[in-house]
Amino acid sequence: MARWAHWLGSWEAQQHALLPGREERFSLICAAVATGCGTQPRVLDLGSGPGSLALRVARSLPAAEVVAVDRDPVLLEIGRRALVRRPQVSFADRDLGDPLLPELGSGFDAAVSSTALHWLDRAALATLYRSLARMLRPGGLFLNADHLPRSEGQIAELVRGLEHGAEERRPDPAPSGPRSWDGWWTIAEGAPELAEAVAERRRREHRHPQRGVPLSLEQHQDALRDAGFAEVGCLWQRLNDRILVAIR
Repeated sequence: MARWAHWLGSWEAQQHALLPGREERFSLICAAVATGCGTQPRVLDLGSGPGSLALRVARSLPAAEVVAVDRDPVLLEIGRRALVRRPQVSFADRDLGDPLLPELGSGFDAAVSSTALHWLDRAALATLYRSLARMLRPGGLFLNADHLPRSEGQIAELVRGLEHGAEERRPDPAPSGPRSWDGWWTIAEGAPELAEAVAERRRREHRHPQRGVPLSLEQHQDALRDAGFAEVGCLWQRLNDRILVAIR
């Protein structure tokens, strides 16, 4: 158990180094779920990794039921092992762009995600949002914390300039070793306890796609409306990092 807690902890450290304000986003999402869905919600965590956000939801709302969805065998293995004493959190091995995602069930009160959906292309994102429209109950919440830039305009240009300046001012903009993305994966791929999951990851050729410009805020909003969500807006913003909220 201690070894798996170490792996989850090392993932957390790497993510915190790469994503300033991560804990603030998690706290706001948990508070929004509690405010909008009560103390016993059924929650989907989309692109969950080893369950970082799912764990925060479970801590914040002990009576919640959380289904954490990801397709990376290594991260799923770490999450299942590290959170084995959190029976309210379960893991599902699914591709978010799979039209069969609704087979996980319906009547969920909320779906949450953090820095995961930017990996999806436009077609996969549209499929996901259509699936969510079937899986969430009427009035259910969708909350997505991600990098969601506006598509164009002078304000968009201003924000991009501010982000560029902020990156230049960061004292350590490129963490190395275990606190970097590549460094963490290099260590994980050499760990005996993860060998089987690493082999499955390679068999699936699971790699994040090399993407250029992420889908814009407007594209996400349009896709949610097209899928049938009644209201779409922003709950929180720091430059182009936002928590997008939609009500089914």
